[in-house]
Parts: sequence; structure tokens; C-alpha cells
Amino acid sequence: MKSLIIVYLLLLSLLFTKVCDAKDIDGKIIVDGMEREYILHLPKEYDVTIPLPLVMVFHGGGGDAKGMVKLTKFNKLADKENFVVVYPDAINKNWSDGRIGEKLPMDRDDVKFISFLIDSLRDKYNIDTNFVFATGISNGGFFSIYLAYKLSKRILAVAPVTANLPESYADDFKMEYPVSLLLINGTEDPLVKYDGGFVGFRDDGERGKSVSTDETIRLWMKGNDCMTSRKMEDLVNKNINDGCTAKKYTYYKCKDRTRVSLIRIDGGGHTWPGGAQYLPKLIVGNVCKDFKATEVIWEFFKGQKQGIGDEENEN
Repeated sequence: MKSLIIVYLLLLSLLFTKVCDAKDIDGKIIVDGMEREYILHLPKEYDVTIPLPLVMVFHGGGGDAKGMVKLTKFNKLADKENFVVVYPDAINKNWSDGRIGEKLPMDRDDVKFISFLIDSLRDKYNIDTNFVFATGISNGGFFSIYLAYKLSKRILAVAPVTANLPESYADDFKMEYPVSLLLINGTEDPLVKYDGGFVGFRDDGERGKSVSTDETIRLWMKGNDCMTSRKMEDLVNKNINDGCTAKKYTYYKCKDRTRVSLIRIDGGGHTWPGGAQYLPKLIVGNVCKDFKATEVIWEFFKGQKQGIGDEENEN
């Protein structure tokens, strides 16, 4: 009888080892007495015996997880590249991201929510916690920066889009562990100015202030003990009608084989490159169509996972 039970359990194990089709899961956890929600996407080849990287994708202020699924199309890439992607939802559609301003939810601990979420996903699924990444747009981009600042031991790399280091903690910015950075910003962003200053359309401080993109890179390089030598490359201008061109700057010689990269989009707006024009150009500016941010971000994350370090492209 005992041997039959063992055989039965083995058969069950084989039956449920793989999830043959890609799967979206609406998840919930309780943190500080509040119900927090997220959308989890398991790739088509998800296998409970194989630990997979986790990519966290954060929506902007006023947005939600469903919107980020549609805008970024990370699910399709996750199926192809075999990683897990999660889209957390903020309460009232805004993240507490370290900025100081009357319109910001400064009294909520969203960092704690994400730390608990990582633990929960690790316990339920085969997540490789050595390879946890974060990206997001606008408020979600600011939040991914804040997570690197607060959870540097748990996050290997971040890739904020249309975001800078907030002025509120720039003077104290120092990560316990170095975190790789890919920053994607447009020079004509009307909300998060490339040169820093008030965030939003009005200079009233209600949404805080940020330092410039260049200062964000400088401070991150300092935090990662990077050398100043860099590689610069012009990205191919695939769409001559989008009003944008892009350059990539990469600093490879950083502590613990981390790297700091910037994609500067000349003419780019408050948008997700390669994504939809979700609001009119008069409001958010141009969408750069020369590259797909989702693909470039994953290639950056994958490079960190594969241990690409300062020995590569040192020119």
C-alpha cells in the first residue's frame, strides 16, 4: 500500500511539473492590514523544478497593473525568454516612491509591500531570488529607483523609464549593495524634466522635485564605485518620422561587475519607447519608435543575470 501511494505521488508530481500554457494570475496579499493586489504572469515553459528570474513592472501615477501589461507587452517576451513577470497595483494608483509633495502618498510603506510580495512569490513559485529586477514608468520608474535604494540586497538591477533620482534623498543616496541601472529618459519630457526640477506640469512642488538625468547617473556611478570611462553608441534611427533619436551611454567598470547605462532620447517625451501613444503628443510628447524599451530592458537584465561585467566593451 505504501509503495502504491509513493507511485501515485510521483505521478502527480510529473503531472504538475509544468504549466503548458502561459498563465496570468490575479493575486492578493495582506500587508499592514491592507489588501494588496498584483497580476502575475508565468511563462509558457514554466517548470516548478527550474528557478526563474523575476521582473517587477510598476505602473505610473494614475495607471494600474492591467495598463502596464498592455503598454509594455512583457508577457510575450517572458514566454519567449522564460522569466516570471509581476505587475503590482498601487493603492489609489500612486506609489510612495520617496518624493515629498502634497499629492504624494508619503505615509504608506510600499517598499514593505514589495518585499513581502517577493517573499510570497518565492514561497509559491520557483523564483530565483538572486535575479530579481524592477522597472516602471514615471511614478513606477521613481519607485524602482526607490526600491534599489531601500532593497539593494534583494534587487540586482533596475530600469526606470521617465524618472530621475528624487531631490528629497539625493544628498543621502547610498545603496548598501551596488545595483545595476539602465535609465531611459527623453529630453523633451514635460513632466519629469531631463534637467531636473519640479515633477508634473505645474511648478508647485505637489509632486516633488528631482535632480537631473545627468546628476542621477553621476550619483549612481558614485554609489557603484564606477570609473568615468564609458562607451557611447548611437541607436539606429529606425523610424525617421517619430521626432526622436537615441544614444546609449554605458559605464562598465563598476563595483561587483555592475554597470550603469543611460539611453538619452533626444526629442523623446513622457512615454514608453516602442509603446503606444497613450496620450496626445501635446500632453506627453513623442514616443520613440527606434527601439522597444521592453526588449532593451530585458537584454540589460539578462546581461546582469549572465554575469556580464567590466571585461566587456571596455573601450
